[in-house]
Amino acid sequence: MEEKSILKIGDQEYETNISYNLFVENEQEKEDFEVSIERTNFKVNEKKIDTKFLSIANHYMEALFPLHCVVENFRLKIVNLTEIQRRIKKKDDQLEAKYGGDGLINIQNQFKKATDTVEKLSEFVKQLPFMKILNFGMQKFEKKQDYFIKWNILAIGNSEWKGAMIYSKNNNTLNFEPKINNAQEMMDEIIRNVHKNEYQVDFEEENIGLFADFKLNIDYTGETGRMKKADTEICIEVENKFFYEQKITLSNK
Repeated sequence: MEEKSILKIGDQEYETNISYNLFVENEQEKEDFEVSIERTNFKVNEKKIDTKFLSIANHYMEALFPLHCVVENFRLKIVNLTEIQRRIKKKDDQLEAKYGGDGLINIQNQFKKATDTVEKLSEFVKQLPFMKILNFGMQKFEKKQDYFIKWNILAIGNSEWKGAMIYSKNNNTLNFEPKINNAQEMMDEIIRNVHKNEYQVDFEEENIGLFADFKLNIDYTGETGRMKKADTEICIEVENKFFYEQKITLSNK
């Protein structure tokens, strides 16, 4: 998996480039789960993590794996949430002993807020980009004409999209180019974020346009749901005031 993101707010620009390996295995002999997902070789800008802040955040993310799932209604349902919570608690103790300080407390509080109940933890994992793409890949078999998807936008929150899927049996591909479903809420959230963080951006003029684009294309290897490649592109832009672009590529190697 490769994820590249660019966020521009006024004159401020932030760029993120991460990559990692995913191992998705079909566990035929397991009675309590069907699919196991593991993540390895996490890198930022093609390098292993070398800062305290990123290292702490990554340690918490590593505690999520392995994910054990069953397939229900063409979706991956996580069944080892209680086990994951125990791993997070163990990671808490290890990090407190090693680091301490305000940086740890800040990341710790954010992670706890997102995962302190089974329901929150389940939703947190479901919103991760690789889970979105894996679940979307199974729509080859569900064949819903209209599809609704939420996607987290950095510094803003959830965007909502709705549109038709196009599956080509001849090309063995699935394409999805939906329309934004909550444009006004997105605009309101962008303005709130600008004011909260005191960015030097003026939103006083009327009739400011918001451009939103979402493309997801999947190539399959054969008759099964095994993906050869999946490309996802999201772009949110408000003239010269706000720009967000995310490109994600999943390649089967």
